[in-house]
Amino acid sequence: MNTRFSLRDGARILYQSNPSKFQGGNTFAVPNTVSQAPDPFECLSANMVALRAQGNWTTRALAAHAHVSRNSLVNLENGRSNLSLSTVDKLAGALGVRTGSLFGRRPVSRKAHDESIGVVLALNLISARRALKLTQETLGRQSGVDMYVIAHIERQAYNPSLQTLAKLTVPLRLTLEELLSAEAKASGVQGTPPHPA
Repeated sequence: MNTRFSLRDGARILYQSNPSKFQGGNTFAVPNTVSQAPDPFECLSANMVALRAQGNWTTRALAAHAHVSRNSLVNLENGRSNLSLSTVDKLAGALGVRTGSLFGRRPVSRKAHDESIGVVLALNLISARRALKLTQETLGRQSGVDMYVIAHIERQAYNPSLQTLAKLTVPLRLTLEELLSAEAKASGVQGTPPHPA
């Protein structure tokens, strides 16, 4: 039997090929097919390390260039931090890549005309929620994220943590990369509504 463990928000997730039931305590068994997809936080960490090395950046120099603390960068590279989206966006900008692409297998170069990550997130969140016919309240119940936080994200009045965004991806059936990429809204899967509900 193929198994793998992962820790998220204090819960221990057991990936196995034939999950039978709740494992007890904070451990949940999920199908191993889930483990086939790359862990977005592992991708983020690996991409940060690779891009920093590729650009010959020290942690101190990159952190200074991005206007973030060195400690935040080191923790991110070691997978030990719950950073805000704006911190990751600053690092992505300093490295010249799109923020959403850091959560996937291949970072994509940033272009001068790219929309801000707040706009991309808001549009994708609204589009995905509406495509699934979810209200902010329903999405809040399904994700465990307060509906007022969702409303503030959609109005670009809130800088969410990566863990908050990860919670939202589950009921939206999106990856973090899709939620944070401009291509997600252009793919035809989602529309771009003018106003949040």
